[in-house]
Amino acid sequence: MKLIDGPGMGLDYVPWNFQCEPMDVAQDRSTKKVVIQACSQLLKTQVMTAIAMNKMFNDPANFAFASSSEDDIKKFKQGKFMPVVETSPVLSKLITSKSDKNAANNAKQTELKNGTFIYWLNMNTPKDLRGITCSTVLLDEVSNLVVGEQGNPIKLAEGRTSTFGEDALTVVASTPLFKNDLINSEFNLSDKRYWFVTHDCGHEYKFEWEQVEFDFKQLENGRAIPDSTTAKLICPNCKEEISEHKRHQMVDKGRWIATNPDGEKGVVGFGISRMYSPLGTIEEMTARYADALYNFNLQTFMNNELGEIFEDEYQKEVDIIQLEQHRDDSFNLYNIPESALGICTSTDQQIDRVETTIIAFDEKNVWVLGHEFHYSPDCTKEEAPAWNELEKFLKTPFKTPSGRVVPTLACFVDSGNATQTVYRFCNRWSKLHPIKGSPSPTSELFKKSTAGGKRLIVLNGQEQKTTIRKLLNHMLGDNPEQAPTQLHFSSSLPFDYFEQLTAEELKPKGGRLMWQLKKGKKRNEALDCLVYSMIAREYAMTVLGTSQPYRKLRTHKAEVVKQETLNKEETNTKPEVKSPLVQKPKANRNSTRRGNSWFGK
Repeated sequence: MKLIDGPGMGLDYVPWNFQCEPMDVAQDRSTKKVVIQACSQLLKTQVMTAIAMNKMFNDPANFAFASSSEDDIKKFKQGKFMPVVETSPVLSKLITSKSDKNAANNAKQTELKNGTFIYWLNMNTPKDLRGITCSTVLLDEVSNLVVGEQGNPIKLAEGRTSTFGEDALTVVASTPLFKNDLINSEFNLSDKRYWFVTHDCGHEYKFEWEQVEFDFKQLENGRAIPDSTTAKLICPNCKEEISEHKRHQMVDKGRWIATNPDGEKGVVGFGISRMYSPLGTIEEMTARYADALYNFNLQTFMNNELGEIFEDEYQKEVDIIQLEQHRDDSFNLYNIPESALGICTSTDQQIDRVETTIIAFDEKNVWVLGHEFHYSPDCTKEEAPAWNELEKFLKTPFKTPSGRVVPTLACFVDSGNATQTVYRFCNRWSKLHPIKGSPSPTSELFKKSTAGGKRLIVLNGQEQKTTIRKLLNHMLGDNPEQAPTQLHFSSSLPFDYFEQLTAEELKPKGGRLMWQLKKGKKRNEALDCLVYSMIAREYAMTVLGTSQPYRKLRTHKAEVVKQETLNKEETNTKPEVKSPLVQKPKANRNSTRRGNSWFGK
């Protein structure tokens, strides 16, 4: 068997010591499942390929390769498996010719001369798994899979081997992503074997990233990252530095040790990181770690380099009781903090109501002033009274106790439901903006778009939900003052406000962590509205058209205060002169005119 890529391309394949046991254990009839949770490009592909080829030559029977997409299985088949088979004098004789019209060779199956088949399956397509029977299934990159209506795709694949009884084998391999994703769940049910090494001091242990020490270097932008040139691998027992040569020796003489005696019978698991790789160095790993820290992408390092799950700090539960204790009765919609510089609102439309969150803010603070409801039997229709009530509410000036009007800068309205009604409503006032959520969690926080000739703003709600959870964690942490934005919640908010605010959790979906409703939760309008309002704040700052929007807001505030002061002084000093009463036209408080500036109501 020849290596068909990598630094050893063209050479005979000689497995590293830690690759041998996963191959050998697959031939043991007591082994029902082999689980490989590993870093990228170190253990998985070679082991699975070797198991399959041994099956072809020594124990012919139908077997299947499956992955998380058509593209992945095609790449494996054409780029990894078939080139090895075709270059092997022994294995190439087992495959039927592509020109043989009597043989079934296509994208889904490869026929062998002995009448058995290799099936190539997409696990995200359940129908691919039906109607086939095989003794062995080899499942690759299962962490990218989702459990759909058809059930767990691993269990569906395993079901294809049931008729083979004790001769059935399932091999599951993947780089992990998140806690309790499919590979992590399978690995936790295994005996969890790790490659243990022994140092000269006699201490036997497994390599972990905490054993790597390094200095930090300062960058020109003020940030500091690990200096890879100073990286040292340290024995956790004697604290002696381990050279690259010594690391290689220790890895070569290591052994697999099972660490989970409570694992399911017949389920053998192997976990390994790139710290054991004979092809890389600790210095190179440290450089990749520094890059991950700099680009705020620690997950990639944890998954691809360490072969470990990434557990986001925002997955932790927030204590609702603690949040309730942070309700503040010093402010509300009718008592807005004097330091507030602007107002933003957001509205979520439901069948029988529209819900609106109102926030006030300055550079460092966001005050959640209220969460208001306007009810009507059918809010999908523009003529519903709730929309008129909402318009009147939003156009009414928001004032501080001193009487200063805090400018309303942007009002977002979700157009996901009753889209045309929302578009028509937003035409009533220049500060109203229809919005919708972006399907991509990696898109811009907000961007202007056009749909059906209508202008709207597309929001990355996933990103903002993470930001809000971060701010909540800061609020409840030991140093809340260190939060980049201080959140404050009015005591006038609905009784279930915080329950709705924490109604979602991060769950794996499509290879990413996505905010989704917790099981048993139905209401999350408060969270959605706060998300929209916070993004409206960011949007408003860009619309101000300056690199220092808050300075512009403060200048506006100072001018308003100055004018109010002059008006009061003029009123107090001006002598009373009786004159005929002249009836002036009443000013319309709810006028849709913008005013003399961008801050006009």
